[in-house]
Amino acid sequence: MAIVQLTFRESLAKKTFMGFLAISTFICLLFIFALNLDIVDGAQSSISLFGLEAPELVELNKIILGVEAGVAILLFTGGIFMSLFATSNLIPALLQPGFIDLFISKPVSRTEIIAGRFIGSLAIVAFNIFYLIVFTFLIMSLKTGIWNWGFLLAGLMILITFSALFALMTLLGVISGSGPFSLMLTYLILFFSPLLLQRDQIYALLNARIYGYILDGLYYLLPKTAELGKITEELVRGIGVYNWMPIWSAVLFGIMTFILSTYIFHQKDF
Repeated sequence: MAIVQLTFRESLAKKTFMGFLAISTFICLLFIFALNLDIVDGAQSSISLFGLEAPELVELNKIILGVEAGVAILLFTGGIFMSLFATSNLIPALLQPGFIDLFISKPVSRTEIIAGRFIGSLAIVAFNIFYLIVFTFLIMSLKTGIWNWGFLLAGLMILITFSALFALMTLLGVISGSGPFSLMLTYLILFFSPLLLQRDQIYALLNARIYGYILDGLYYLLPKTAELGKITEELVRGIGVYNWMPIWSAVLFGIMTFILSTYIFHQKDF
């Protein structure tokens, strides 16, 4: 817990936490002024978001769920992007000479050190993400009068996805000691994931079957961010989730990657 608290303090000292909070607040304020709703007979509505209007009057519930699903996807993408950027240097900073020496000189195990750092980073992101999600939820619910509690599940999905990707970034940070390298490679995997959904089309361009096996291996191994985003949309819309596999796959990937990070951290000579 002391390491978790220290991680919070370090984030505050570097203005990372406050910067993240300020961006979240700015996004929420945008929704306050950008979302406009006109009720017609209490059952239908015309709605506009950031100046884009619905083409015709539609049922209020349908259009609100559609808007909230779109907002959830935007927050999913932007939230993960900001979260990874805000925490990219926390693990490499831990390994800096003088800083790591202070930790390993104390009567705590290396597992406790890296676990405290990891949990502290998750806590920082969780606070900001749920602040953003809950604030946005209240804005949209108060403005429309429709309380779609499924929208709050978007925060949980963002945190699950971030946890898996941050576990990867932790592994890369422990191996390389470089925040920028860890961030760039994690972003590469984040943006490469949607392409793996189209691997059936990619197979036709490959000369050898081995490349198809590699693509399949990467698809099943790496966090499926595109499908996790789709699940987020389905949860917000309140429709049945077609496939839960991307969630438990991401959780398993995060656990195994963190275990590997802990093992390598134990082997390092400081």
